[in-house]
Amino acid sequence: MAKKRWGGLAVAGAFLLTKGKVILALLKFSKFGGTLISFGVSLLFYAQVFGVWFGVGLLYLLFIHEMGHLLAAKRLGFKTGPAIFVPFMGAVIGIKDTFRTPKQEAILAYGGPLAGLLSLIPLAIGYAVTGNDFWLVIFHLGALLNLFNLLPVSPLDGGRILAGLPIIVWVAGLAALIAYGITNFSLILLLIAFFGGSAVWKRYKFAKQYEENRSTLMLYRAARERVLRAKAEQERANAEVALAPEVEEEQTVESTYDPIAWSLRLDLQDLRQASPEEARQEADDLLRYQYDAANDYDALLRRIDQRIEPLRLAEESVQYHQMPKKQQTITLLAYLALGAILFIAFEYSKGYLPTPS
Repeated sequence: MAKKRWGGLAVAGAFLLTKGKVILALLKFSKFGGTLISFGVSLLFYAQVFGVWFGVGLLYLLFIHEMGHLLAAKRLGFKTGPAIFVPFMGAVIGIKDTFRTPKQEAILAYGGPLAGLLSLIPLAIGYAVTGNDFWLVIFHLGALLNLFNLLPVSPLDGGRILAGLPIIVWVAGLAALIAYGITNFSLILLLIAFFGGSAVWKRYKFAKQYEENRSTLMLYRAARERVLRAKAEQERANAEVALAPEVEEEQTVESTYDPIAWSLRLDLQDLRQASPEEARQEADDLLRYQYDAANDYDALLRRIDQRIEPLRLAEESVQYHQMPKKQQTITLLAYLALGAILFIAFEYSKGYLPTPS
């Protein structure tokens, strides 16, 4: 049977090599060309390994799940790409916009498992009407896939739904996934755990960096505002000189005193005195650089921006994951309710599965 299946795969591969150009030419003008091609390729692989109808059922589950994400993205006003199926890995849709809040990310992530739950209804009806075990098997598989996706590990849907909750939620989900992946020796689960661990580490690193450098970031921002004012004052002074009537140059000794630069230096010294102890070293560095750069305000701004950028990224990460308490409660309750229904569907259908002969 296995030889026959892989033989069929070889014949289909030869057909694609000879006629594939014609098929691609017909599909490339279609908005759903990538979806149809990846759907067909995935069906080809699933059919050879599991059988045609099981492959169709699995792709039905994946398609409805991704359409849930797509509808949620459209509701949020996000631009999306087509759904792409990847054999033995699932399916994905491209999101061309960036999440602005964890609530948006939760809504989009929640759409997939919710649609997955709804996809079980036709399967339950099919089993009730026909009594065919095929419907029950796909029902059980759908409950399992969507329940697995609710694990609180990024990049799974569960991790994205709970992105606005404390990081301990991600850590607990990651620990459970690693334990299960090791005990069952699943490379796919361990690969997901690797990405999840990277997300946890990145979030933790940003939180630690922001907490340790919050005073420094405030210093840099205050200094930047003062440098911008000094630059504007210098530009106004230069404009006044350019508009002033020309006078005969007298041989006088040019003064090196720059009142604007000196005023800026005094303000930076005041900032240093007002800064917490952990920001004093950075304040001293700005004073030294301001003295060396004289009145090159653009150079000083570039230096400040170089210091601000990594701290700004850390701040944005921390602020992004701070969901209001009320939203946290609503999100957690919705997550637990969906998980509970899927778990009941999974356990209930497991009791009716046909036993292998």
